[in-house]
Amino acid sequence: MTVTAVANLAVKVRDLESAVAFYRRAGAVVTDPEDWRNARRADVQLGPLHITMFTEAIYEPDVVVADECFLHVALFTDDLDGEIEGHEVVWGPEIVSGSSFGTRRIVFVDAPGAMRLEFMEQLEGPA
Repeated sequence: MTVTAVANLAVKVRDLESAVAFYRRAGAVVTDPEDWRNARRADVQLGPLHITMFTEAIYEPDVVVADECFLHVALFTDDLDGEIEGHEVVWGPEIVSGSSFGTRRIVFVDAPGAMRLEFMEQLEGPA
């Protein structure tokens, strides 16, 4: 396996502003909410834990997702194509960009325990 690190834990929240306020009260460094791919997102750094909160998962409506839930673990890899060999792809691969993370090639697969994994290859850093 060529996974190099955990990038983040992704969570879907109904009220992003309230979630941002919660984590700020907990002492986390939280980015301001921003529009991203027909949804909104914010990043939380709480010690070594990085959480990305979304109002909608990028793979909706292809996959049914609850209104609020844990979405997936995102993992960096240096070989995205090799990483997904033997997996049934749920969504992707696709290239995505954002001001806070740069440009990445991403793909989602289902994993045991009714969860998803996101594999991502960093193509360019943030501007």
